[in-house]
Amino acid sequence: MNAAQPLAGRHAIVTGAGGGMGRAHALRLARLGADVVVVDRDLDAWRRWDEDVTAGSVVAEIEALGRRSIGVEADLSDQAGAEEAMARAVDAFGSIDVIVNNAGGAITPIGRSQASISTSDDIEVLWRANMLTTVNCCRAAAPHLTRPGASVVNIATGGVDIDTVTGSNAVYASVKAAVVRYTRSLAVELGPSGIRANCISPGLIETARIKALAAERGLGTPEQVAGVPLRRFGTTDDVAGVVEFLATDLSGYVTGECIRVTGGTELVMAMGS
Repeated sequence: MNAAQPLAGRHAIVTGAGGGMGRAHALRLARLGADVVVVDRDLDAWRRWDEDVTAGSVVAEIEALGRRSIGVEADLSDQAGAEEAMARAVDAFGSIDVIVNNAGGAITPIGRSQASISTSDDIEVLWRANMLTTVNCCRAAAPHLTRPGASVVNIATGGVDIDTVTGSNAVYASVKAAVVRYTRSLAVELGPSGIRANCISPGLIETARIKALAAERGLGTPEQVAGVPLRRFGTTDDVAGVVEFLATDLSGYVTGECIRVTGGTELVMAMGS
């Protein structure tokens, strides 16, 4: 194994990689030597939030690192869309060694996100964007995770462990809790083949999107940062570092786990709105 590039010769898929955390994960895996398939509903999602993409697209950034990459636009909440995305990855690279299911997010209006007032439409949107994208991609990828040491990394949220003082994002957190539970069962099923499945639960991560929506969603306040033991919000590199751990042999005996990347937020009283 190349110590500097432990994923050399390996092939990775990152969903929701058109910007933000997904882009950070894709670039980290490429720097580790992997060829990367960038999947998103909009491969130019980074433009919406004025993200500083250095080479014109995320695919081009990966290629500038000397790795192969293709971009696939797909609605992963649709089973056929997920299957097509995985098929295109296999056609391009021949196998799948790492899949990071990052697509999703708290994408419904914050003002109606509490448990007692969440609308049926919002619940459907969150379920499809977070749970179905993950399940569909895991099902479609599983037959192609053929090499021992292959890794599935699903993204949850710190909200599965801690609530806000107003109970906001109730359904989003609940759906992500379902992702965590699904991942544990996947780990049991795939473990005999040497395949690992784990989750990451990020706290408040300062992506370009979060910064743009901070005022609207009540994010990034001094009171909130004071509630984080490390006294700062997370960066995309903070989460990508844990993706690196879970995607490589560093975590070779770790499966069915959910690693918090929250700065310790769950150790103290719940944050504000």
